[in-house]
Amino acid sequence: MPTISEEQLSKWTQPAFGNEDARRENTEKVIGDAIRGNDFLAKLSIDVYAKGSYKNNTNVRRDSDVDIAVEYTDILMFNYAQGVTQDEVWRARGIDRYSGPLQGNDGSFDIDQFKDAIEEALVSAFGRSAVSRSNKVFTVRESSRSLAADVVPCVTHDHQWSPTSYARGIQLLADKPPRRSVINYPMQHYRNGIEKNTDTSKRFKRIVRILKNLENKMVVDGVCSEVPSYLIESLVFNCPTNCFSGSWAQQVRAVLVHIWEDTKEAECEDRWFEVNNIKFLFHVTQKWTRADARSFVHEAWQYVKGS
Repeated sequence: MPTISEEQLSKWTQPAFGNEDARRENTEKVIGDAIRGNDFLAKLSIDVYAKGSYKNNTNVRRDSDVDIAVEYTDILMFNYAQGVTQDEVWRARGIDRYSGPLQGNDGSFDIDQFKDAIEEALVSAFGRSAVSRSNKVFTVRESSRSLAADVVPCVTHDHQWSPTSYARGIQLLADKPPRRSVINYPMQHYRNGIEKNTDTSKRFKRIVRILKNLENKMVVDGVCSEVPSYLIESLVFNCPTNCFSGSWAQQVRAVLVHIWEDTKEAECEDRWFEVNNIKFLFHVTQKWTRADARSFVHEAWQYVKGS
């Protein structure tokens, strides 16, 4: 396998585009304007904001789409820690059943009405040919005004640790059952990523970029299958601060070694978390397994061990 020079590793630490913050902010504004320009959606309590790798400053060239959440904040979805019940939470927090403009004929939240309105708003702003709909997101094609974007319809979600203590995130709205199956915590992810980056003298996000770029190269070279970029970022997040010192090659090797050694036993699944520090990284609900992570680390080590 080829040796990857320190110069190449250093290049991989850099943002994919020189003006990516401005491009991301403009995309966020253009999508927000489209949503607020729809007569029905303009009457709803909605937050439009960027999340994902562009927002968290860990994107590489393969991360071509900006993730834009369209969050309806007048609906609250819940899950409950063991021993916590809906009745006691709603009573303690003074919560009533939803009865707003998106209430369906059966009394439940009308997901289709919300998603159809978002589609109508995007098509009106960008044209039918520029907008496609999949199970969980709308994809808006890149234009002179904005980057390509994945627009994510969602509602506010609380994970209740106790009747009054909770972690706030978002719940995605899918077209196919289960229709509210994915829960994210983008704000916690953002804050924890900044804190980790500060604690590592701004090396955490740079190592994430190196490993994402490395994975891209390995996929092109037929060395490994594609690995979700979110998994790579979370693996690096779980590495201790002492891994982030020395040359870029030394840091990459230290991170790979720590991941490999610390994920040998299944007990690690109780202490490895996503960057949000709320969801377990290795869980039956995830799209990946601990074995997938170890396979990537093994292949990456073989690829860079001479660097």
